[in-house]
Amino acid sequence: MLLFLFLSFYKFNVFGMRNLRSLNKGLFRYHNLKIPMKRTIIPFFRHFYFLLTIITLVSCEDKDEPELDDSVPFDAQEYVDFESGNIPLILSVPHGGDLKPGEILNRTCNDAVSVMDEFTIELAQTIMDEFAKAGQKPYLIINKMHRSKMDANRNREDATCGDKNAQAVWDLFHGQIQNSMVSISTKFQKGLFIDLHGHGNPKQRVELGYLLYEDELGLPDATLNSPALLEVSSIRNLVKDNPAGASHTDILKGDNAFGTLLDQAGFAAVPSSVDPVPLASDNYFSGGYNTVNYSSFKGGTIDGIQVECNRTGLRDTAENRQAFAVAFVSTAVAYLEAHYFNEIPVKN
Repeated sequence: MLLFLFLSFYKFNVFGMRNLRSLNKGLFRYHNLKIPMKRTIIPFFRHFYFLLTIITLVSCEDKDEPELDDSVPFDAQEYVDFESGNIPLILSVPHGGDLKPGEILNRTCNDAVSVMDEFTIELAQTIMDEFAKAGQKPYLIINKMHRSKMDANRNREDATCGDKNAQAVWDLFHGQIQNSMVSISTKFQKGLFIDLHGHGNPKQRVELGYLLYEDELGLPDATLNSPALLEVSSIRNLVKDNPAGASHTDILKGDNAFGTLLDQAGFAAVPSSVDPVPLASDNYFSGGYNTVNYSSFKGGTIDGIQVECNRTGLRDTAENRQAFAVAFVSTAVAYLEAHYFNEIPVKN
């Protein structure tokens, strides 16, 4: 644009003036006035140099400005946090993320759910800090992408609705869980996977999912201990191999059940010895994709529990999250030492 203005200006001053000029001894006539030629040419050159200076400055500024690159690749690592651990415990947080990248459309396939589990990332980090006081560190995998864009507790297709960028985040999140399981199997031979969630059910208690429905949890002990029920449990390996020879029922809702230990630490839980069976109307969460795929239900020696945390009195404030972190750590340590190891091994 500046170059166009300059050329237009130049055309007027040179070619327009040429028609008005007189060669009569350095003078030209304009509106019957005699004006020395040099007094007309000097302003012209002043304008010329002024425009030339502007063009030069603009050209320099253009060179200094970075060029916009529309081909910058999507980086899945911005949406997944991972920390390697030194004890046989994995914490995953699939629904606590709040990042909504514009490159990914909102999920609409297969009745997609987009409710975020608020404060579960903060809760997991508080739990990690509490473990650190004893020099212990679980493996931690956090999905920071909002559930409306990618659901890290669903199969790949339902989780991403076919979006390639969302698939990259899903792959990274689940790849880190799988790598953590390999590490634990190599260093400790067995361990525990916890999938940390937040629920919105009216009853303010922790819901522990073992892939068993509420009606199955309510079956007689003999039936609950049968091979048919054991085969669909997320703690199948633990029942088959624990030092005390505890039964399926004992580990689900006995004295050393995770729920019982958590209740004793001050946080009501189901199933437990105090609250052994949820009601059909409770909308109890029995466990999802992650608990199915990263527990001994699928084989192996790493068991899994989906831990659904209530909001009021647990997730809602930093003070309550700290109190639960203390209770969770004492529960996890007691559970691991009752059923897996005499003392939790620490290996970097």
